[in-house]
Amino acid sequence: MNKKLSAKVVLEQLICILEMNLSELAAVKYKDDYTIGSWEACIECLEIIGCWTRAKDYGLTYNPELKFKLYNSEAARCFCPPTKTPRRLK
Repeated sequence: MNKKLSAKVVLEQLICILEMNLSELAAVKYKDDYTIGSWEACIECLEIIGCWTRAKDYGLTYNPELKFKLYNSEAARCFCPPTKTPRRLK
């Protein structure tokens, strides 16, 4: 993409892409290290954008960790891949 965009358009697109990625990551059945790391990176990006004075104008009026939960319940927080022993996630 060679077209130059305004900061407003870039942030709108970035927020949309991050939200879409987080929705997809939350729907993944088995959470491996890659999934968890990707989720954490997207959450961190939204949290940083949320510090912007105009974030609310672009729909960031929520806590990303609560809106895009990686786990639906405490019981689901135990990751048990087929070839590894279970480990507890923080």
